[in-house]
Amino acid sequence: MTNFATTPRQRRILLGAIAGLVAVSALAMSVGPFSIRALEDRLTANAEQALSLRGHDWASVRFDGQRAIVTGAAPSGTARDDALATVMASTWSGGRVAGGVTAITDETVEARLRHGFVFRADMAVNGRVLIRGDATDAAARAAIASFAETTFANGADTDLTLVPGGGAAPDWEAAARRLLGQLARLDRGAIVLQSETGALVGEAANPQIAQSVASALSGMPEPYEAAWIVMPAGAPAVSRIADVNGCAAIVRAAQGTENLRFDRAGAAPSPLTVVALRRVARAFAACPADAVLTVGVLREAVQAGLDQARMAEVSRLVDAGGAETPRISVELVQDQDAAISFTISTNED
Repeated sequence: MTNFATTPRQRRILLGAIAGLVAVSALAMSVGPFSIRALEDRLTANAEQALSLRGHDWASVRFDGQRAIVTGAAPSGTARDDALATVMASTWSGGRVAGGVTAITDETVEARLRHGFVFRADMAVNGRVLIRGDATDAAARAAIASFAETTFANGADTDLTLVPGGGAAPDWEAAARRLLGQLARLDRGAIVLQSETGALVGEAANPQIAQSVASALSGMPEPYEAAWIVMPAGAPAVSRIADVNGCAAIVRAAQGTENLRFDRAGAAPSPLTVVALRRVARAFAACPADAVLTVGVLREAVQAGLDQARMAEVSRLVDAGGAETPRISVELVQDQDAAISFTISTNED
């Protein structure tokens, strides 16, 4: 029988070789082409490319090993779900051996919550107000409903969603009341309160009321600030829009509550959408010179040339509204809930 016994010298050589092999393997796993860092870089590059091709510019991704972590403010639930599926499929998911994506951690947030509370009220010709948006708690919601019901000539229709902890500051309710109180003095109009910026767009019976409304809004509860455009009968508009935040709130107020859409399978916007587009363009014309308006048109591609025809119609309408054309762009957008959306930025963005 063969004797496989080794000498002490042979054992030392064998152990040294094994230790060297382990060291080389560890080095390859840490800095080589098969290292964890190299794997994460490859997965990240594949995922970012896949997100870009799907139009998910709002999403960001990083990797912890083969686990993807997706962040960003999703414009809709559909967009979020598609982004997560896109990342999962961005590299062949053959498990740990094949080096694919094995799991996803969703750290996205809704775009609505990223921008803080959004509260709006719209007053019709009959003096009744329609209130929609967010409220900090049940007490604030009840207080706003009661205040509106007694302040407006024909009462209020209030439907506020509770988002606990989402209020920008303790005086949110006071700011909402201030805006509602001034809206009630107008013949018609709308208000918006988002984050720490309020906005009012409306029509006043005379210049005295317009000036009084402007004076009241200039003293908003801290830390809130307001922007306004009030058009008195037979006189120039009274307006103040200090910055891009005020511009964004003004545009949102001017947009109204209409469901912006195009005629079925056609390029022409609906009649109410035409009115909204012109109203937004007129409001944007009063924004600061460094503000830029991007109008997003939902990409549908139902038939050849339809998307481009819709963009052309939207461009024509917003250009006719009085704003400076170089400050307005119309773009096709892959992910948004509405057929038409508005985004305000600055020249430096």
